[in-house]
This record gives sequence, structure tokens and C-alpha cells, in this order.
Amino acid sequence: MTRPPATVIVLNYNGTRWIERCLKSLSETRYENFKVILVDNASTDGSAEIALTKFPQVEVILNQDNEGFSEGNNIGIKKALADGAKYIVLLNPDTRVEPGWLQELVDIGETASDTGILGAVQLSYEGDGFNSWTVNALAKHLDELAEPAAARSWIAVDWVEGACFAVKSCVFDAIGFLDPIYTAFYEEIDFCRRAACRGYQTVVVPRSRIHHHRGGIWQSTARMSRRRNYLCDRSQFIYTLTEPRRSLVYNTGWYLVTLATKVKEIIKEKESDRAWDLLRMQFDLAGDLAVILGKWRKDRVQYDSVG
Repeated sequence: MTRPPATVIVLNYNGTRWIERCLKSLSETRYENFKVILVDNASTDGSAEIALTKFPQVEVILNQDNEGFSEGNNIGIKKALADGAKYIVLLNPDTRVEPGWLQELVDIGETASDTGILGAVQLSYEGDGFNSWTVNALAKHLDELAEPAAARSWIAVDWVEGACFAVKSCVFDAIGFLDPIYTAFYEEIDFCRRAACRGYQTVVVPRSRIHHHRGGIWQSTARMSRRRNYLCDRSQFIYTLTEPRRSLVYNTGWYLVTLATKVKEIIKEKESDRAWDLLRMQFDLAGDLAVILGKWRKDRVQYDSVG
């Protein structure tokens, strides 16, 4: 039986520390009908050259600029769809996969018809314990996930992390691509929410396992870490304001609650830098208000078209 075609997209930006081990583990994947596309976001550290010279079987797309997570992946997604992929998997470069990871994802996708998005269980990069995402996001399932052979075939969840994000091609046809309104963070959570509004289920597959370091380039300097925190907070506000299943008035209320919570944290921890960042962020969001409202309206139309 021929397996459904799958494409794994690795979005890279200055990932020299990770990229060779990631691509090597992918080359050992036990799945006979998949390809790998590496999308490079204008790296300057030679990581794209590693892929080009050491992994000739990997298709490499070189972006002239850093397009960010959403747009960078969207470039790869569009190429994969044009090539006829039925499953498209976004995979972070700071990961290494276990040989059966992809087959487990696709097998569940093929048997669970309502499933549109699938994620693997994430283990620590060097060991076999759960990493921080699994511990936090899947806290109530940890006992079950610790015994994958005895676990359910799949577990319904609200979202899975973009580090390993398998999507059926029909979902992109139905709801579009990752939304570039998110410069970084919350893109996958938003995508899962939009998919849910169209009736697609997101699941985690206990017997699909990857190892993920988490943090990647964001941990390289204090400046990058501060930038990460800024973008994460900004994306959280956008996500709150654009919930399509709620009214704008309701969303605005939750935005104010989120803002008050962050102000309280800043006062408690006496974080002056974060205070300035939070203030600047409000002007940033105000400048993008028309775009944010446009997103809410667009997603609301998709939700209303089903419900």
C-alpha cells in the first residue's frame, strides 16, 4: 500500500547548532513517501550551506529576507501543496525525530476522519523525559503519555506546538495559511482555533515522539530573549482580541484583563524594561488596529459559515 505523500518543512534561521542533527534524524525516518523542504530565512551563519552540501536530498528554498515564522513556513507550505502533499509537517530545526514519528502521525490522520492537525509528544532534546511544553500543555495526560504502548491512539487537545505541526492539506484549502499578523508566537494556536471553527479536530499522537530543545535562536543573547518576550506578549494580545467565537466587546474585556495581569506582574517583579516594552506595545497594537479588526471579521465569517 502506498502511503499518502507527506512533506516536512524545516524553517531555519541561523540554526548551525541544530540543523545537521535535525536533518540527519529526518533521513532515518521510516516512511517511504515523504520529502523534506528546508526554508532558510536569510541565515548568515552558514547553516543553509550545511543543508545544501551535506543533504542533497533536501530541497532548499533561500529567502532573501527573514520572513518570520508564518510567512517563512507559508512559502514552504505553498510549495508542498503544489507538489501534491496530503500531509504537511512543520518541524523546528532544534529537534531530532524518532524513526517512526511520521508514520504514527499519518496513520492517525488516515483513521480519524475529523482530525485536521496532529502533533507529536515532545521529549527533552538529549534525553527521554518530557520537555517543558509537554509538561505544561499536556499536564493532565502525562501518566498516559509515559506509557505510549498502552495509551490511546490519539488525544484531543485545543492546540499543539508549531515545533511539530502536521496538517492535512484539506485544512489549508478550507481556512488558508498561517496568519502573518503574528510576527512570532501564537501562530499555531491561532491556526488550531481557526481549524476548530471549521470543524477540524487537533490531536496529539502518543506514539509519535520527537526531541525538542525549545528556545533555539531566542536564547542566544539577552537582547533576543527580551525581543522574544515582547513578541510573545504582543501576539497574546492579538490572539485575545481576535477570538472569532466572541464579540468584539467581549474580546476587548479580555484584552483589558490580560493587560491588567501583566501590569500586576511587572509591579510585583519591578521589571522596568518590561514596563517600557508593554507601554510601547500598546502603541504598536493601536497602529495595527485596523488589521486586527480585519482579522476578527474574516475569522468570524469563517466561523459563522459553519455554525
